Amino acid sequence: MMRRNMTKVIRLSIVSFVLTALISGAAAHHVSRLRDLHAGLNARLAQYDDPYSDFRNARYSNAGLIGESDEIKLGMQLHREVTKKYNLTDAGLTRVDRLGQQCARASLRPNLTYKFHVIQGREINAFSLPGGHVYVTTALVRLANENELGAVLCHEVGHIVARHSLKTLKKSNEYDDIAKQLGELTGVAGAIAHDLGVTLGQMVGAGLLTIHSRDEEREADFLGVREMPGARLDPQGMITMFQKLKRIEDRDADLLGSLFADHPDAQERIDNTRYEIARMRRK
Repeated sequence: MMRRNMTKVIRLSIVSFVLTALISGAAAHHVSRLRDLHAGLNARLAQYDDPYSDFRNARYSNAGLIGESDEIKLGMQLHREVTKKYNLTDAGLTRVDRLGQQCARASLRPNLTYKFHVIQGREINAFSLPGGHVYVTTALVRLANENELGAVLCHEVGHIVARHSLKTLKKSNEYDDIAKQLGELTGVAGAIAHDLGVTLGQMVGAGLLTIHSRDEEREADFLGVREMPGARLDPQGMITMFQKLKRIEDRDADLLGSLFADHPDAQERIDNTRYEIARMRRK
């Protein structure tokens, strides 16, 4: 009898041990599963809160667009048309070129030859074109301190890195003709150059390649603020530049050119830049 009772106790103990192990294993599995779900949710929330999540893993090249040599030819032809529309000046050019080259070297496209230009004008504006051409107005040069002007130049270099104007060009009806003419272009004279100049002159006049979508502006902001530390510039300059532009927009929006044409709201850009600066400091 005693032996039977002992056997029963042992069996019950084994069953109890097995059940405990099974329950513990299931509980551990559920805890692990809950942790995974929580981590995944946090990752998704972090991505949702990240204004630049779409651009973090982007890879930039001329793939699917005209090649870089043709892009440089295009830039030269476009610059020729810009000089017909705007008055270029040497006023402030030394400063602009110095800061611009710092931005270019710190960018994700440092091997392209960048050329910086100053346009005489009271409009506060900046824009860039394929092939490394960046333009700022004398009014902007006067308005901005070193870090603020550097922020604008880094932003414009960002447009060139992301090939925004080339992507816009590819959507145009004239893309195939332009690509063909660029391939045949060897000099600066002749019928091909003339025909190409007429087409590109119309594009420059319409601002087709210099006004970007809101997402493209966000991407250029992202690339620009990321460039600034490497360019020996304080990223806070991007915030104070946006704050200055916001005050001017509230007072006299006509003074602002394509810097604010259909762009994200100024406060949004300030908030996004603050987010990115905080993120960079955590690295």
